[in-house]
Amino acid sequence: MKQLLTKDDVAKALKDLEAQGKKVTLTSIHASLGNRGSMSTLVRLKAEIEGASPTVADSPVALKNFHDVWAQAVAEGRQQQEALVAQLREEMTALATENERLDGLAVEFDHTREKAEAERDHVLGEQKTLQTELVKATEQTKQVLERLADERAAHAKELAASRQELADEVLKLHALQLEMARLNQNAGTPTPRPRGRPPKQKESLGAQLPETLASA
Repeated sequence: MKQLLTKDDVAKALKDLEAQGKKVTLTSIHASLGNRGSMSTLVRLKAEIEGASPTVADSPVALKNFHDVWAQAVAEGRQQQEALVAQLREEMTALATENERLDGLAVEFDHTREKAEAERDHVLGEQKTLQTELVKATEQTKQVLERLADERAAHAKELAASRQELADEVLKLHALQLEMARLNQNAGTPTPRPRGRPPKQKESLGAQLPETLASA
């Protein structure tokens, strides 16, 4: 950023140029000031300094020189303005290009976001379906286990009833054998005694059942 010129800066530059014996021109003054400030500002401050100095009259030559310097300052100011406008245009073009690039990135981001949301919804839908199927399968498994438990209990009851029925039949058969032995003895015919001893209680008959039936 260029530093602002003051009237004192310009006055000092004029004195320095005069002391060095150099020709005082707008360009030499600007160079003595380190190229600070614009030419229009330099012309205005120089005119104020010269206007404050006692002058006899504005000669045509002085007026012509002033108009020439002023025209040069205006031309240089116009060139600076044109350069600034060109720079601003280049910056606007660069900004427009960058804006287009950012718009493209925004569109790409929107597409990516929409795709990600669609995939998320799909996954959530599949998860919900799997949860529903899992609950259904769990309920079906529970029902099957309950049915198996009921069938097992019924089978156990039937097996117990069959064992009891078989025990009763064994007792009846043993009693019949005893009765036949008694009748044969009374008739004088030796009859072999039934093997084994009759069970004392019905509960002990389970030990005489076949091994496969007892283990059923």
